[in-house]
Amino acid sequence: MTTLIALAVAVLPGMLLGFVVPPGRHRWAAWAAAPALTLGLTTVAMGWLPKLGLPESASAVLAAELVLAGAAVLACRLGSRGRTDGHGQRAETAHDPGRAFEEDAPPGAPPAGPKWTAPVLSRLGPQSVRRAWADMIGLAVPAVVTVGYGWLLLGRLIAPPGWDGMNHGYFTRRILDTGSATIASACSTGSTESALSCSFYPLATNVSWAQAAELSGGRISTTMTAWSILVGPLALVAGVYAAVRLSGGRPIVAACAALAPTFLGPLWYSVSTGRITQQTGPCIGVGIAVLGALALRGPHPVRLGLLAGLAGAGLVMSHTYDVVVTAVLTVGLLVVIRHSMSLRAVVGGAAAALVGAIAALIPFLGPLTSAKGERASNGPALPGQWSEAFDYWVTDPQRYVLLGFPPPGAAHHDVSLPTIRIGLAITVVCLIASPLCLLFRQLRWARPWLLTGVLFTAVGIWTTSSDSAGAMLLSSLWYGVRERLRSMILPVYGLLAVAGAVAIGLAVQWLATRLVARARALRDSTAPGAVAASVLLLVLGGLAAVPATWHPLRGEFKRRAPVGAQYTDTYRWLAANTPVGKVVAYDRHRQFMTWSYVDHDAPALFGVPPLPTFDLDNYKRRWAAWHWLVNNPEARPAGCEVARFGVEYVVVGGGRAMPGGWQQHYSQARLDATDRVRLVQQFDRIRIYRVTETGRACGTPGD
Repeated sequence: MTTLIALAVAVLPGMLLGFVVPPGRHRWAAWAAAPALTLGLTTVAMGWLPKLGLPESASAVLAAELVLAGAAVLACRLGSRGRTDGHGQRAETAHDPGRAFEEDAPPGAPPAGPKWTAPVLSRLGPQSVRRAWADMIGLAVPAVVTVGYGWLLLGRLIAPPGWDGMNHGYFTRRILDTGSATIASACSTGSTESALSCSFYPLATNVSWAQAAELSGGRISTTMTAWSILVGPLALVAGVYAAVRLSGGRPIVAACAALAPTFLGPLWYSVSTGRITQQTGPCIGVGIAVLGALALRGPHPVRLGLLAGLAGAGLVMSHTYDVVVTAVLTVGLLVVIRHSMSLRAVVGGAAAALVGAIAALIPFLGPLTSAKGERASNGPALPGQWSEAFDYWVTDPQRYVLLGFPPPGAAHHDVSLPTIRIGLAITVVCLIASPLCLLFRQLRWARPWLLTGVLFTAVGIWTTSSDSAGAMLLSSLWYGVRERLRSMILPVYGLLAVAGAVAIGLAVQWLATRLVARARALRDSTAPGAVAASVLLLVLGGLAAVPATWHPLRGEFKRRAPVGAQYTDTYRWLAANTPVGKVVAYDRHRQFMTWSYVDHDAPALFGVPPLPTFDLDNYKRRWAAWHWLVNNPEARPAGCEVARFGVEYVVVGGGRAMPGGWQQHYSQARLDATDRVRLVQQFDRIRIYRVTETGRACGTPGD
């Protein structure tokens, strides 16, 4: 139930907002961007409610989202009443209510009949009904397969994998505990005696998780997993399908393109660090790009522009730097979408998008523009090594393996498995053929993806090997981390592979029509391209379903997540036994204990480390309390700090630790030898110690 509520909270407000657009393809495009529109509404509410002195809890933000969406729909309905389109038709119904993702007819073609999703299917002719079913199946199949595969990889874990998953979980728990969706409430140093850790963090997604957890009474980790398995991947499927169909692709090809990122690219691996927004950001960005392109080239520039700007603001407040790729993809789609284009529409759509984005982001503009100075950026990974950078971004075969795992540059992984090698060979052949989309008219839908892939591969090479001011400035958007840039373009690999497969099919068709007399009937057929795309996805899907293919990535997730009953037993015990106002101390995220606070509300000593521009004293005092309690050699007497922060328990162990070289901040032998804590409970290898009076005694020299 928690999962379904998380999906509903993420999608329904945005879908309601889609009714500001008249029925037809543009409304379906808006619905494809529903999660982004919801995040835009969240951004407006979480920014303006505190400014207006209104309640600012997660549930209050959700209520405001629904009110804003309903008010926008009502305003559009009232504004449209009585207006015509110049041909005697009402503006609201001038465009065929049955049209969805069908491309525009070429000039001179007879008027098209009603198409998919007319209010009553019985009104449609047999051909339109077939088109309706083709599109519905074209969306349903990749959606079901993607969700099923996501559950195979990420389902059944106690909590999402990764270090940053616990950071995001902490933010979300703080939103619930404080009853405030503001950044200042969530970004704090700990559960008690909190101090501010940062002035800006994009928390729109965290607010959505808090809303779902509050409505369902379920765990925050469940809502986070729902986003990584359902919300993000489904948004990608819908956005890609809409983009391909609006750009001229047929239903089968669009379905294959929508499914391809499930098997090619880092869609799943991108959550291994715990940054679920690193996965969902690029996923929702596709739908935003579709809205943006339609706003600049379509009959509803103001309405679609406002929606695109609002959705873009939601992306900024979810995973900020993905707007760069979204902007490039918007330009590419603008060129290939077939629709009348006028200077008035371009100016109106762009102005409306700017107004929509700024209106949503005004409360955050100050912190947003200064946030870059708070975070350190890594330098280039391969300074001056252009050939090595080219190898990393272009020729490293691990860049193109199934599931995007192992990542490029990870030499300690084995890619010699037959399924991996076969999938890699097929993928590389298709990617080499993908530039043929510039020659085949039927592949114009792939050109924006080729532009995006080539441009950001060049950006990756440049920022990986250059320490120039321009390269450093650009890469600072993603803190100089190459894997983040790969995740930003995660749909590209799959879509270009499909484009290459279709290009190969079209090339074979072209040769056959000239060499074989009986094949000339296929000259204008779309079947060869559809067959080629289908065969590619069937082969890749079959290879990806082999356990030897997905088990390594599943194992990587398990290495980065709590696994076993000892963790849930510990979390429940701490939730039941931690007194009000007291906290639990542990070696921060290293041993997965933070989930005891996130999911079971056992308050934690350590929150988010303050950024360099903030006061570090509060966090240093927390570490002083930790070092004192675990009897570290460098510890100074800190009983006053233990009492000040209300430390009741110290938890260590489990036999597992977060991979990545995170330092251990205690010695088991020294902990067992101290009288500052006393062992009171043990679950397998996890030990729970209660702080003694000696541990919290205040007034000793140095306190």
